[in-house]
Amino acid sequence: MADPEEPAPPSRLDPQGEERVKELVRGALGSASVPPDLTQGVQRRIRTRSRGKFYADGWSTSKHPPVNTYLVTSVMMLALLCAIYGLLHPLSGSPVEVKPPQPVNVLPE
Repeated sequence: MADPEEPAPPSRLDPQGEERVKELVRGALGSASVPPDLTQGVQRRIRTRSRGKFYADGWSTSKHPPVNTYLVTSVMMLALLCAIYGLLHPLSGSPVEVKPPQPVNVLPE
């Protein structure tokens, strides 16, 4: 193990070479950006090759979800459930107390 107080070994590169290496390292680290989004291009190619069988609808290929479609669908489902409840609730009736049946004597006494 190297002693932590020991000075770093001298560089074998001249100062200009060191700067070039530092610039290369900075450039390599700086180029790690967000990769390009290839989804739309791939979906377009699949759509054209399949002649519209896949990704033909607009909402599956859009970047933002169709919030209005979800909202309208959920409101319609809620209205349908309320209507069904309103129609079937009067048919439910009220609970009736049931007495247990009398025991059956199988053997004569």
